[in-house]
Amino acid sequence: MIKETLKIFSQNIRKNKILTDTILENNKDTTDIISIQEPSRYLIHRIPSYTNSLGDPLYGFFNHPNWTLFIRQDPNQDNYARVATYVNKCLSKMRFTMRLDIVNHKDINILAFHCDHYTNFIINIYSNSNQTTIHFLQQNTINSDNMVIIIGDFNIRDSDWDSLAHHHSIHTDDLFTIADSLGLELSPLSNLGPTIFIDNSHDSNSVLDLVFIPLDNLGFGKQILHPEIHRPSDHVPITIEIGIHSINVNINKWSIRKDSKEEKNFISSIIDGVKNLDMSNIETKENLENSVQQLAAIFEYA
Repeated sequence: MIKETLKIFSQNIRKNKILTDTILENNKDTTDIISIQEPSRYLIHRIPSYTNSLGDPLYGFFNHPNWTLFIRQDPNQDNYARVATYVNKCLSKMRFTMRLDIVNHKDINILAFHCDHYTNFIINIYSNSNQTTIHFLQQNTINSDNMVIIIGDFNIRDSDWDSLAHHHSIHTDDLFTIADSLGLELSPLSNLGPTIFIDNSHDSNSVLDLVFIPLDNLGFGKQILHPEIHRPSDHVPITIEIGIHSINVNINKWSIRKDSKEEKNFISSIIDGVKNLDMSNIETKENLENSVQQLAAIFEYA
């Protein structure tokens, strides 16, 4: 089919493991890109260490068979990424890549993708209350044409987009300058409301999650808030469908009919493969990764 739009889902999930699984599973047939802020990570294994009697922790981020995960990896556990982008595997023909050569920062995720001889870019951002990400982008210019969207949690409360705010943030002008340099403008919500619900009595609900796209893009002003499905996170999911240069994408999917002979053979093949998998020596990171690759090969063969 000819694809001319990309549907994007974005939410700060506040490191919630169950919500990650739910989002990936519920959107696998309807969404092209999922932009996550503050993604959940989990302990895979502990690696023997000379300095830590319990072993050094090896952490990972959630994967799903229908999605390709793009996330910045850093051996320093205190510098783990706070943005993750999942791209539906149906879009493999568009050759998505993470561009660390442009920006290498734990709170900024830049992806490039190709369609109709054009290279396009999307940015997923998390900016903390100190606005370290905004300061970084001020000092490090992004020289990329065809930027189609910046989306994420900016942690800036401002009367320009929040009717409950009564002041103008000093960071807003900096954010607008960055967006303008990339040919983007703040896209208003099609249904007004807060993007974060506060659980304490000292603060009020607010708008902290924003979308910037070109003014002439067909998705401008058409992003939708989904407060009915925000729990257990306090941030509301945003969906938006943006226009791209047209491309012919094959989105056919292989499937096995339930309770069929093929399904029984598939399950049997996996069980036999797992039974024969040698898990006796996974005390090092290298051996663990080798075992994981063998497990992946079992599923691929099946």
